[in-house]
Amino acid sequence: MTRAPSGGTEAPHGWATRRAGWDGRCQTAGQRPRRSGLSTRGDEVSTSDPDDAGLRSFLADPAHLTLDLRTATARCVKALGLRHAVVYLVDLQQRHLVPQTAVAPSVPVDGSPAGWAYRTQSLRVEESGTGGGITAWFPLLDGAERLGVLALCETALTASSLTRGRALASLLAMVITSKRLYEDSFVRRTRTERMELPAEMLRALLPPRTIGNGNVVSTAVLEPAYEIGGDAFDHALTETTLHVAVLDAMGHDLASGLTTTVSLAACRNARRTGADLPELVRGVDEALSSWLPDKFCTSVIAQLDLVT
Repeated sequence: MTRAPSGGTEAPHGWATRRAGWDGRCQTAGQRPRRSGLSTRGDEVSTSDPDDAGLRSFLADPAHLTLDLRTATARCVKALGLRHAVVYLVDLQQRHLVPQTAVAPSVPVDGSPAGWAYRTQSLRVEESGTGGGITAWFPLLDGAERLGVLALCETALTASSLTRGRALASLLAMVITSKRLYEDSFVRRTRTERMELPAEMLRALLPPRTIGNGNVVSTAVLEPAYEIGGDAFDHALTETTLHVAVLDAMGHDLASGLTTTVSLAACRNARRTGADLPELVRGVDEALSSWLPDKFCTSVIAQLDLVT
């Protein structure tokens, strides 16, 4: 049995972690690692572990697609033969990790093992408090976008439980990504202040904070997070190009939000029809002239060629 030292630590000696694919291993020195029933390498999937049957049954049942996050997490944990897990989502300003259950407190992003796992997108382990055992913190990712962390609480960590924890984190990240667009429970738990109406309108149109591929990563935030008026950003990827835009409409009221909304829509419309930069700018200018002739919007629009 391998245990973590007191306090938050990186994976202890004998563990190897890789950020790409979360392909880590845990073993006691001198021992060969146990094979897990859920392989994350290549196309191989081992079905030797009887716990796999429970997970396959869970995934195959269409009724499970409509479960709320807490129920889905509990059932996945049981199907994987794990002890206990809690999902923490980052708040709007990325200062706190908020549990999706009422029995656990929020955790600061700075100065905590959970925050370290979130910031570095790497596994972090620590000894649990008075209850004993070990907590492993797994990052929850939607591509390059960081959603939060998964806390996996076990009596002891093994290669099998770590592999299953990564599988659970990947599965729950997909569940969160698909549900957060229409389930307000995610929004309510990750807001710490009241959102102003112009900010509510614009945030509904924004892309994820972070996008990326093997060649480039683009990330953006807006502050003050709950009071944005006519400010917005946009970024998108094709196979060869990163498109970015920063928009700032005149004023700080609902009208400025409408101006930015029209500008953002015109920018995306031109971009998705293959317009080059001059054509795209003309398209935004024509849209504002037609629909909001007494308003204007300042913007920085750029394209990064990923090939050259």
